[in-house]
Amino acid sequence: MNSIRRWLLTAGLCFGTAVVAQDKPATQSVTFVDDKLWVQTGQEKVAVTNEVVFPGEIKINTNGVFTVQKGKERQLKPGQVLASDGMLTSPDGSVVPVQDHLAALDGRVKLVKDGEATPLTAPYTFPDGSRVQSGGEIVLPNAAIRRMLDGQITRLDGITFPVTDTAMLQDGKVVLFKDGGRVVLQPTQTMMMSEGTRISGDGKVVRPDGTTEALQPGVIFKLPGVVSPKKD
Repeated sequence: MNSIRRWLLTAGLCFGTAVVAQDKPATQSVTFVDDKLWVQTGQEKVAVTNEVVFPGEIKINTNGVFTVQKGKERQLKPGQVLASDGMLTSPDGSVVPVQDHLAALDGRVKLVKDGEATPLTAPYTFPDGSRVQSGGEIVLPNAAIRRMLDGQITRLDGITFPVTDTAMLQDGKVVLFKDGGRVVLQPTQTMMMSEGTRISGDGKVVRPDGTTEALQPGVIFKLPGVVSPKKD
C-alpha cells in the first residue's frame, strides 16, 4: 500500500485530488481545453478527472473553475495556462499572478483582488508598515521614499513578484508585453527589454550575449521583466 501511495504522489494523484508536488524540478501547469482539465509537466500532458491543487491554496476544478485562498471563483479561458507558481499566461502574451496584488502601470497603482483590478484610491499599508500611495510612491517605516516601477507587481504582504515580459508574433506583427503594457512594434522598430534582449519588428531576437533567434508564430517568448528597487 505504501508503494502505491508513493507512486500516486509522484504522479500527482493522491486519493481524489491531483496535488502538485512542490519538490518537483519541472514547473507544472494546467489548461482547460475541449471541456477537459489538462496537467502538463515538461513535455507530458494528461487529462485529469480530479481537482488540482497548487501551492498558495490555488484549487482548479475539472470544469476549469479555480479559486485562490477560497476567494471568488474564476474560469480558465481558452488558451490560458496557469502554472504552479501562480502565474497565469494568456494568449495575448500577458503574464500575471492569480494571487491578490498591487500593480503599477503608467505611474498609477491598481489593486487586483480575485482577478479584478480597481484603482488604488487610498494608501495601502504592508505588514511591515510601508505605505503605498496611489501614484506609486512607497513610504518606508524609516520615512525613506521609493517608487514602484511601471510593470512592478507586489503581493499584499509586501513581497514583490518576479515579473515576466513577453514577445510574440500575432497576425504578422510583433507584440510585446513590457513594463505592464502592450506594445506593437513597427517593422523597422527595435526595442530593448528589461534584461537587455533586443526585439525587432521583423521578429528577430538578439540576446545580451549576441546570440540571435527568431520569434515563432503562436509561441510566447518569455523574458525577465522589470526588477524592483531594493529597500533602503
